Amino acid sequence: MTAPKHIVARRHQALTELTAILERHDPEVAARLAKTNHGSGIPNPINRPLETAAYHAECMLSLARIVDEQLTPRKRGRPRKASS
Repeated sequence: MTAPKHIVARRHQALTELTAILERHDPEVAARLAKTNHGSGIPNPINRPLETAAYHAECMLSLARIVDEQLTPRKRGRPRKASS
């Protein structure tokens, strides 16, 4: 069985990479993620489970916004005439 310290280290590395990717695509995400943990870095899941859940939720929300922005088809052609 894998030691908990190795799991926590891998989780921290993955969240650090995810944060970097999100910040590259959405500059506002850094401020939102900092607010979820009161300005600190990535929260420890053992000592601060609620902050960890909030951090995960904010990452998922930011990722969903980026995916939605990339996948939503843009309207094409001329706009419709306004009816008078």
